[in-house]
Amino acid sequence: MKKILFLLALTTFLSTNAYAKHDCNCDKYCAKLEHKMMNNQGGFVDEDMKPMSVAEALKLPDDAYVTLSGYITKRLGDDEYSFTDGTNNIIVKIDDDVWKGQTITPKDKVLITGEVDKELIKSKLEVKSLILDN
Repeated sequence: MKKILFLLALTTFLSTNAYAKHDCNCDKYCAKLEHKMMNNQGGFVDEDMKPMSVAEALKLPDDAYVTLSGYITKRLGDDEYSFTDGTNNIIVKIDDDVWKGQTITPKDKVLITGEVDKELIKSKLEVKSLILDN
């Protein structure tokens, strides 16, 4: 009986630590930014969150947060699309939940915020939020 209780306690302990979140508060920051963007509310905008060019974004280090304004020109794969700001292109990865029911065409100017993903050959952008840019 003691062995069963010990194994049950050990299993519970190990499973709760496996699902623990990291403690960098990035989820809260992204949620606040997305809430402001989705509600078109005014407020303070950090210099880092102003839209930049694709060329500037490509020079940034891995995991840097960026905001880009431009057009999604075509679908490349399941979650990958070609994005342009009119001068340069970058591959963007947009998960289904980021679309939030929006229908976007190549003629629609969008504002995307995401994280630079540096790879050996090329860089991509992991999109965290996407809204129409008026």
